Amino acid sequence: MPHVTGVIRDKWMELGGANSFLGEPLMDEAVTPEGIGLFSHFEGGSIYWTQQTGAREIHGNIRDKWASMGWERSLLGYPISDESSTPYGPGRFNHFQHGSIFWTPETGVHEVHGAIRDKWASMGWERSLLGYPMTDEFPAPDGVGRLNHFQGGSIYWTPWTGAHEVHGAIRDKWESMGRECSYLRYPTSDEQDAPGGRVSHFEGGNILWTRGGGAVASAERRGIAAVAEQSGLF
Repeated sequence: MPHVTGVIRDKWMELGGANSFLGEPLMDEAVTPEGIGLFSHFEGGSIYWTQQTGAREIHGNIRDKWASMGWERSLLGYPISDESSTPYGPGRFNHFQHGSIFWTPETGVHEVHGAIRDKWASMGWERSLLGYPMTDEFPAPDGVGRLNHFQGGSIYWTPWTGAHEVHGAIRDKWESMGRECSYLRYPTSDEQDAPGGRVSHFEGGNILWTRGGGAVASAERRGIAAVAEQSGLF
């Protein structure tokens, strides 16, 4: 049988050894390619260790996603948690040094990292209005911005606007206009309360939503009152 020792063996035994979901080892313990960590692959997953992150298990769809990204040499780095259940719903996740991978049966498996992950976390992760990620982070068509789509909306980021969420009827209106390729460009605020409705600010204007008038765009950057008047609110 392949040889597993030290902290990786301790982790394996903590999980139940050969009787756990990991099963038997498939290889001797080995050093990761960059020489920092140790790892062993098992029948049902893997255990990775570094001095900084400790010994962490990863398996299933999340492991497959991480492997497709380049393992520890990916932008995510090493796992810093075991695979765990999310507090809400049927989701599973692993946190990594530089991001996270989330999975649900409905959404599949997607990574989220950097300022977009920080924004999502500040909103309450999957328990927020956004729900779970539906995509990995990817570049906007202009090659400058970055975004993730979620079940309930999107988060967009640029170096000058930061990370902001957009959702619902306001997101639908922005999408119909061409999103960041429209004159509105990128969001500069999250959706927030406005007189009689809700508003998101963008680089080139606003979108105001009211129950009576729906979502109306204005090229005037802070033209909330003007848009409200156009929509019959005042």
